[in-house]
Amino acid sequence: MRAHLSLRRLGVAGLLAGILACAGEVESERAVVEGGASAPVREAAAESDRVPDAPRDAGAGAPEEALEADRVLAEQGDAAAQGRLADAYYNGRGVEQDYGEALRWTRLAAEQGDARGQSLLAATYFNGHGVVEQDHGETARWARLAAEQGDAGAQMLLGVSYLNGTGVEQDDVSAYMWLTLSASGGIQGAGALRGRLAERRMTPEQIAEAEARARDWEKK
Repeated sequence: MRAHLSLRRLGVAGLLAGILACAGEVESERAVVEGGASAPVREAAAESDRVPDAPRDAGAGAPEEALEADRVLAEQGDAAAQGRLADAYYNGRGVEQDYGEALRWTRLAAEQGDARGQSLLAATYFNGHGVVEQDHGETARWARLAAEQGDAGAQMLLGVSYLNGTGVEQDDVSAYMWLTLSASGGIQGAGALRGRLAERRMTPEQIAEAEARARDWEKK
């Protein structure tokens, strides 16, 4: 199964790409595995105060009209509209920035199985963004749900979780697999981090296993 959300369509992708780029500056296995999230990852999380805008669906009309249409649909339980409304509140786009409202709509979308909402919720827990405390277990849980749907940003975040052993048992093969899928989905930085991981910590046999698992996943 190919990753179906591109970098341009995933509201949280830019945020995660920045985190991942910093995560790639690890200097040793000990710093990554035993230290949990590396210092550069924590610094990137602290500096990421804005979730990049996701473009409107084609034909949605003027931004104000589109936002009101999304609000109506969101109130009716439309998960995709809830995810777009969450983006708007995260960014203060068309509404006053409100992390509480953003989290409310994100959670509603995520709990309905919307990949965008699940990925946003995972990133929120990763950063402790706005109104929730950082929680690596919740990060990994929501990232996995979105990653399994082909969300490339969530695949990257799940790969970082496996890389650092945060929220999941540390596993270089799984980290490489999810970073491979994320890179295929167009997430900048995923391929570079995968390369550093392979060079510094993995055997040829582990790399072959991870690549085989990625190919098998794409065939689902």
